[in-house]
Amino acid sequence: MFLFKRIYTLALTLMLLAAGTALSAQTTQREKVESMRIAFITHRLALTPDESRQFWPVYHSYRHDLATLRRNFYPMDDGSDPHLSADKQVDFEQKKLDLKKRYIPQFEAAIGKDKVNKLVGAEEDFKKMLVQIVRNRREQRNEPK
Repeated sequence: MFLFKRIYTLALTLMLLAAGTALSAQTTQREKVESMRIAFITHRLALTPDESRQFWPVYHSYRHDLATLRRNFYPMDDGSDPHLSADKQVDFEQKKLDLKKRYIPQFEAAIGKDKVNKLVGAEEDFKKMLVQIVRNRREQRNEPK
């Protein structure tokens, strides 16, 4: 059974990655990153099909609320300085923590405590991976040909 789950997870991950690379030219960079995020988290947490059905709607709702929070603190279109004061930064971080605390019971109901603990690490690892991808692309552009 364990082997089946690992093979299923790997196959799902590869399909998601293949779908991500086969997306049309109109697909935005953000959509590509979200496809990568889904594949990465699905693989890292070894989500079963049932867990995926329960987890992803909650996770997408969480990401939507997080994006709304970010937009409220970092308005891009008003011409103001994008850097926040120390007080505002602390307030923003506290609101992010409050949001995570609000969603943890929903995540636990969908995938259990052990996988929720892994989720936090998986999100951080995904961010690190994205930063490395961006660095590599910048380095490649600056290389003489």
